[in-house]
Amino acid sequence: MDKQELEKAIENGESVWCVEKVTETITEIKLYKDWFRIAKHPQAENVYYLINMIGTDFYIIEKLYKTKAEAEHYLHHANITRPEQLPFLTWEEFKKQKQMYFQSISGNMTTLYIVENETPNIELADRFGKIKIWDLTEENFYKAYDECVKL
Repeated sequence: MDKQELEKAIENGESVWCVEKVTETITEIKLYKDWFRIAKHPQAENVYYLINMIGTDFYIIEKLYKTKAEAEHYLHHANITRPEQLPFLTWEEFKKQKQMYFQSISGNMTTLYIVENETPNIELADRFGKIKIWDLTEENFYKAYDECVKL
């Protein structure tokens, strides 16, 4: 999330999701308008925190997600260590870019992309052809990304 999105979420009393990589947990944070504020890091430029004024909790904004699905995606797929490079994209980023390229473990250039036709879908393909097709939904994007991780 960015600062503006978080400000709007606080104003609307929405929830956000926080990922704790060390304990591998995801926590829902209900943003009560009078309980939370955003503060700038005193020494780092463009680093902001969400601060719970009732307790002592604070969260780095970049580790907060709009949906539980985005948080789970980050928890399970960020910082995967392999010689191959798999771009880390969220659903929103994928919808904007419409494609993602990576080299599979077998060395094949592979593409995950959006096909915009009568029934839009997500396709996974390499130089030999289509590997798998899903309907274009957020849930299916995360399934497709799981398939990319396997490759």
